[in-house]
Amino acid sequence: MKNLTKLTLTAALASLAAVSGTAQSIGSACGCPNVSVRTTVNLSTLADANGNLPVGATTLTCNNLYVLNSKIYVPDGGDLYVEPGTVVKCNDNAGVNANALIVTRGGQIWANGSESCPIIFTSSADPLDGSYSVTNRGKWGGLILLGRAYNNVRNADASVSVTGTDGVGLIEGLAGGDSRHFYGMPIGQEMNDDNSGILRYVSLRHGGELLGTNNEINGLTMGSVGHGTTIEYVEVTSNLDDAFEFFGGTVNASHLVAMHCDDDYIDWDQGFSGKLQFIYGLQGPDNSGGSLNQGDNGFELDSDDAATNNGLRSTGVIYNATVISRTGSITPVDEAIEAKERTQGTIVNSVFAGFRSGLNLASNVTGFWQGGQFNVKNCTFQACTNPLRINGVNTTSGTDWDKFTLTDGNVSIASGLIDNVYAMSLTNNTVTDRVNPVPAAGTATTTLTPPVDGFFSGAKYRGAFEPGAEPWTSGWTLASQLGTDISAAAGCPGDLNRDGLINATDFSLFVGAFGGNCF
Repeated sequence: MKNLTKLTLTAALASLAAVSGTAQSIGSACGCPNVSVRTTVNLSTLADANGNLPVGATTLTCNNLYVLNSKIYVPDGGDLYVEPGTVVKCNDNAGVNANALIVTRGGQIWANGSESCPIIFTSSADPLDGSYSVTNRGKWGGLILLGRAYNNVRNADASVSVTGTDGVGLIEGLAGGDSRHFYGMPIGQEMNDDNSGILRYVSLRHGGELLGTNNEINGLTMGSVGHGTTIEYVEVTSNLDDAFEFFGGTVNASHLVAMHCDDDYIDWDQGFSGKLQFIYGLQGPDNSGGSLNQGDNGFELDSDDAATNNGLRSTGVIYNATVISRTGSITPVDEAIEAKERTQGTIVNSVFAGFRSGLNLASNVTGFWQGGQFNVKNCTFQACTNPLRINGVNTTSGTDWDKFTLTDGNVSIASGLIDNVYAMSLTNNTVTDRVNPVPAAGTATTTLTPPVDGFFSGAKYRGAFEPGAEPWTSGWTLASQLGTDISAAAGCPGDLNRDGLINATDFSLFVGAFGGNCF
């Protein structure tokens, strides 16, 4: 049973988030005017008749309210600068003409927001006050980055027949016949350090427009993006397809948030070999079936959709994720980690809660897992009905189970590390029972520390958030505005371990610190 103090606090915070967050003051900390008085500018007026921005620099300033009213392309040699606090509202244009912002090969975007002045892309119908339902998905296309790094698409695998060139693919969600929709480079010409720019403190909301049957645009789509690109503190909320999808490439990314999306939260494919750290995913309530269901797999990891490609495998590395499955009145049907189609790679120090399966291994990945080319280590699977599933068979004993638990240090628990039970109104976003993805201080320990390699932070804990500390989602995310998780109560002075309760644990922390000073 939930503590009454938590329920009362949750309801109060939810009501506050629903009525007080007009959000018209977005960017005020960096001098931006109230959103309601910004000058409206259609992005098409900055581009040519084909949607191309000029070669050279184009700057979006926060004194304007921009409207994405067509497909807009940052061309080869073009630089799109987006000031902190800028808001881009995106028109709904269903079908193949869905509006999207596409950074083509050789183009760059410099969207360098800040915690106090995030950059927001959202539906034109979003009043930005937290009341626009999280079930509003597919209201515009999405943000697409196309680079020149490696991928494993090959004509022999029927992957690139539309381009006719090995190593050059047509990105998902866009039409063929337009080279602006291509990613990658011919074999031998790849640029793995390619730089598509910066995305920092960027929130992408209500995208994933449906172009056709089973053909939507991801929240943030990355095709062959190189590791010269900076991607950190990026949120995807209420997308109709995947939140983040990596088609090949070498890009590294950290501090990613995915909420209320209708497909996978992290999806890699086609030889992706980048590094990811600090990932937070929340599916939300499931509404007992039907069109309002939220989510699919936490991570869906492939090397090649056709499962026949003999090129290089996906070898991505993930540390410190926390992904919470939908909760509601039906049995969970999603997988925390869906490993298939010959993927390799590594997932370490992560927490998954509420899924049907923890690690779900397809037959063509089982050998890689047993041989150490695909690794899942020191992860916690909480309230996952089947912690380990191999070739469609639930496994709870024997050699494979011993490897999963004893050798690789994974843990299966019913509850207790985080609070993954969640409830909200899907009509006005009022949260009635929030999650707490932050473990209590002193818990979520691990024996594995990320490598010190210039990218990974040496976090010595499991999950996306430091136990007992204020989460890095506070202040800039829609999650924080809606009060979906503990970040909404980060300022509660008596809750010293930030678990949503003021109790004996907090008192013991206070006693231990009593008599110290703040110098």
